Amino acid sequence: MAKIQPFRAIRSNPFYADQLVFTSLQVESVSGDETKDGTLAPLKHLLETGARLRPETPEGQVKAFREIKNTLKSLLESDKLWYEQAPGIYVYEVEHKTYRQTGIWALTSLDDYTQGNIKIHELTFADSIRRLTNYRRNTGLEGSPILLAYHPDITVNRIIAETIKNNKKITYGNEHGLHHLWKIEDPKVQQLLIDAFGRIKTAYLADGHHRIESSALLAAEQQAKGLPVFDHISSLYMATDQLRIEEYDKVVVPSEKIEKKALIDQLIQHFDINPSNQQVQPRKPHHFGMYFSNNWFELTAKPHLYNDKNAAANLDAYILQETVLSPIFGIEDPKTDLRLKCAGGEMAMDEINAILSVYPNAIVFTLCPVSVEQLISVAEEGEILPPKSTWIVPKIPYALLLHHHLTE
Repeated sequence: MAKIQPFRAIRSNPFYADQLVFTSLQVESVSGDETKDGTLAPLKHLLETGARLRPETPEGQVKAFREIKNTLKSLLESDKLWYEQAPGIYVYEVEHKTYRQTGIWALTSLDDYTQGNIKIHELTFADSIRRLTNYRRNTGLEGSPILLAYHPDITVNRIIAETIKNNKKITYGNEHGLHHLWKIEDPKVQQLLIDAFGRIKTAYLADGHHRIESSALLAAEQQAKGLPVFDHISSLYMATDQLRIEEYDKVVVPSEKIEKKALIDQLIQHFDINPSNQQVQPRKPHHFGMYFSNNWFELTAKPHLYNDKNAAANLDAYILQETVLSPIFGIEDPKTDLRLKCAGGEMAMDEINAILSVYPNAIVFTLCPVSVEQLISVAEEGEILPPKSTWIVPKIPYALLLHHHLTE
């Protein structure tokens, strides 16, 4: 079951939101006047960057966390950030030119994670967990929600539709899309949602593996020490029919020159290879594009790479890692190896072209996006994907809604 609850969010005064949340003011702005005296740094910089400065020293961390707390206090006192007066659960919708995605934004009990009701599909890294735990312990801030997927529910769908129809909308956005929020304050409607999510057996973690693991570790530490426990996490729930997984392509920058014939000879053991006179962006599993030596190729995996395999081993990201990146290029850890660049989403090819302009000898591999069904199968089987296997949207702007544990 998914245990959710409302929260008292912090959000930007719309007059400053174009600076604080990387967005431009829309029709919901306070005055419609976009001219301001001075310029504010984005909240991600103001409330996070100081804690990431290197080298990391105890003195530097103490100073950074003190500055973050003072900055948050100053922004609230100067009315640039607003505390919501009453706790709420939010309907969130992101609107792009060709599609919309809608979900529910609430707090989730970390018990759901520790008890196995939230299933995962990615590994976490110890140093990232340590840094996130330290940040959460000292600031109590959550600038972005984790992203959870669930099988569609008729009650949740009805409440979302009625909320959008009857409640006031808050909108932020820019040329890349609009972000809409509708706040649910009515305790009766909140309880209907809480009950509906309580009947959902399993949620699937689409994004936020490091955040939820670090949050669970901190909660256990706080409980053991008799301290106030940050036992919930900011969460955006999207039904599986709302979730989008887009292409996540790879670019290898080899440490030494790769001979075309030698590479093809190695690949042909596992792939059928055909030249292409145009860019290849696969739209079905087990098909890959490769750009090398100013030419595009289509690679089709041979059946021995995916027949009779578990869900994770059947995925193209796994096949590429185990058959190409590791044995041919020696890339064992896709997350930390500087020879591997990744580009995802609708701007992927623009990023790839920028990489090629700097590294003309780089080799590009394009992949078919993972399907939501494949992702769920991996999670259900308890398997783990290679790092940087999925590009899942939406990507929620930092601090669209802030959650602050230290005020509870």
